[in-house]
Amino acid sequence: MTKIVDLRPKKELLNNEFEKYQFSSEIIPITEEIELCKHIKHKEPSSNQDSWLEAKLFAFHNHLFENPYDSSCWFWDQDYGVWQLKEDGSLNQVETKKVLCDLPYKFNPTIAFAGDGVVILSRGDTVLEVVLINKLSSSLMIEGTEPGILLDARYVEPKNLLIISTYTIVTTNGKKQSKLILLFYKLKNPGHWHEGLEFHKKQELVINGPIEYVFIEPNGEYINLLSQDLAKFIHDSLNGIQEKDCSEGSKIADIKIPKYSWSQDEKSLTVWIKIPQKHKGSKPNVEVSATYISVVIEDEVLINGEVPFGLDHKSATWNCENDTLKLKLMKQETGQMWNELIKNDTNGECLPNDLLASEIHSRLAHLCSEQQGNDSDQQAIGFNTEQLEECDLEGGENMLQRINLTNHTTTHLTVLTSHNRILFTHKLKTCQVLCARYNHDGCVWEPVHRDEEWELVHKNIFPGFGYVEASKANKKFCISPANVQ
Repeated sequence: MTKIVDLRPKKELLNNEFEKYQFSSEIIPITEEIELCKHIKHKEPSSNQDSWLEAKLFAFHNHLFENPYDSSCWFWDQDYGVWQLKEDGSLNQVETKKVLCDLPYKFNPTIAFAGDGVVILSRGDTVLEVVLINKLSSSLMIEGTEPGILLDARYVEPKNLLIISTYTIVTTNGKKQSKLILLFYKLKNPGHWHEGLEFHKKQELVINGPIEYVFIEPNGEYINLLSQDLAKFIHDSLNGIQEKDCSEGSKIADIKIPKYSWSQDEKSLTVWIKIPQKHKGSKPNVEVSATYISVVIEDEVLINGEVPFGLDHKSATWNCENDTLKLKLMKQETGQMWNELIKNDTNGECLPNDLLASEIHSRLAHLCSEQQGNDSDQQAIGFNTEQLEECDLEGGENMLQRINLTNHTTTHLTVLTSHNRILFTHKLKTCQVLCARYNHDGCVWEPVHRDEEWELVHKNIFPGFGYVEASKANKKFCISPANVQ
């Protein structure tokens, strides 16, 4: 079962006394200037790469790649040479192999860092190159891959496993989708790169809408995927894709009958509780407070426990319809979507709200279209519109998924709506931190994983950063130093 992970800012990090940023007219001095021998490679989309997905993929491409293991900056030049700019200011060309390709490169060249001294290069064609810094063998070639851009890579030394993730655009039934490809390789002789790699397995996932980033966790068992729709596995060369068993032979005993069902919209929750036949005609005792719900009938507890968020308990209403008690509850905070009705209670079933789902689908439909929509009158879902500026009504909903690569399941999910839209992300050695908008601030979140547990921890804040975002039409920001100063 997928666990919904909420973003809960730490109150002690919020700065309610912050007034504004002070503009400085001082000119930042240039301490050192390095002239490049050749321009950085910048590829434009071809005539058949005309979908919105491909336009976004090319337009938001970052041609500079930071190595999180040594803080060096890497880039490709116009002749497909690779350069490394180190922290001390030295600029060196990296020795790579000459790759001959009869077909034109489909995508911009990219670089990913699998570990300390292990760098993956892609020229946008069917060949990947593994460059080994300070190793006996300078590089290894991986041929026959699908053209795309590199998103991440990870060398899991205890498992002797190299994992590479690439991103491409495919056409399915006349509609273009994002495809994530995960390639797994093992060293033929552990610890001896010069003896080469052997193919282990390949996995493929498809997503409607763009992929913002992929992060492979250090153990190689999970990925963190930020996208605008849920991912679906379509291929696993080693284990295959297991479809859900819907045959008549399924065991009825394995089906768990929920004690209650509930649904929600932006403002309210509706709960349906089945009254046992032996209590038919009896009057239930219903108690609702701001933090608690209790329904008891003739000393039998039907539902009882603490709710995860606040309720406007004075507005609660209930009535019996045949053998079902219908309970109507009002949320204390409009737009807050609940992942459970009672804390740590697995006896309930959450029913989809068809009206809300239809409205959300309508709002997200432009993400799957090959034409970019522009509906300024469209209202946002799941937040208080009084807290937002005009720029927030442009979309930008994302889902951060933690996906188990072994059993093909999404174990954790965080839904990032327009009121906590992503401002920027930044890759570290152990995770991919992200800065999301909260009211008018920018909150920095760090995914923390411990075995089966996974959560987003609020680490820092940029006070009033939402106002800065609202004033920037092109949404271009610089990444701050690690100490957020």
